[in-house]
Amino acid sequence: MRKRIPVVATVILVLNIVGYLIETVYGQGVITARFGMYQGALARNEWYRLITSGFLHYGLTHISSNMICLMLFGSSYESAIGSVKFALIYLASLLGAGLIINFFGGNGLHAGASGGVWGLMAAVLVFTLKNHGNPVNILKCIALNLVYSFTSSGVSWQGHIGGGLGGLISAVILLRKPSGHR
Repeated sequence: MRKRIPVVATVILVLNIVGYLIETVYGQGVITARFGMYQGALARNEWYRLITSGFLHYGLTHISSNMICLMLFGSSYESAIGSVKFALIYLASLLGAGLIINFFGGNGLHAGASGGVWGLMAAVLVFTLKNHGNPVNILKCIALNLVYSFTSSGVSWQGHIGGGLGGLISAVILLRKPSGHR
């Protein structure tokens, strides 16, 4: 059996690499100031930042760790639920991350795909539970990331929590079984 290529996860990966290259060419600070997310951005009608901030990163280590996690969670998960649902869950995760940052982001600029990745982790948990799988490994991963989110400086706990909530809510909605099925 031939393995399906995770098209949406691959497109997200490429868009993040393009974003990183643009930051490298034009200056990370300049691009993040223009497209990163910050508290109060929506009051200034800068809605685009909800999405654009999810494709920017603070250095090579930041993008590398997020892209590794994206492909670890994304490749098998996209195959399991389908590309459209995967894309919608990722989008909802970015929106959730941006919304929490908008209201609780503090004084800094936030950027990175980790809100989307957190949403995928939450969605994998929903998928595992709905399919009567063993959630221990994904719960360990979420717990470890929660500790990291709240104990490491420079980490956007707001983006992580918002992305996780966006992924959780969208997965519950998108992965529910049609009525009449058990």
